[in-house]
Amino acid sequence: MFEMKVRFTEAEEIKSFCALCQKMTSDIDLVSLENPYDRIDGKSIIGLMTLELDVPLLLQVSGDDEESAAEIFSGFAAER
Repeated sequence: MFEMKVRFTEAEEIKSFCALCQKMTSDIDLVSLENPYDRIDGKSIIGLMTLELDVPLLLQVSGDDEESAAEIFSGFAAER
């Protein structure tokens, strides 16, 4: 499983993130750092649009193409 902290600062970033997720075969979840029981499917634009902007989240990628996740999602890193 690949994990990294991500942050979205505008809705357009969420849309781009979702489009990248939908191209992958892996399971992709965003997990609240405050409450690990709060999870959103990275491939669900409706779920992603409920996110508060500028709040760090934990990205979890698990599956066949998880090795490429660091490169694919680097633009969404919380520390950029």
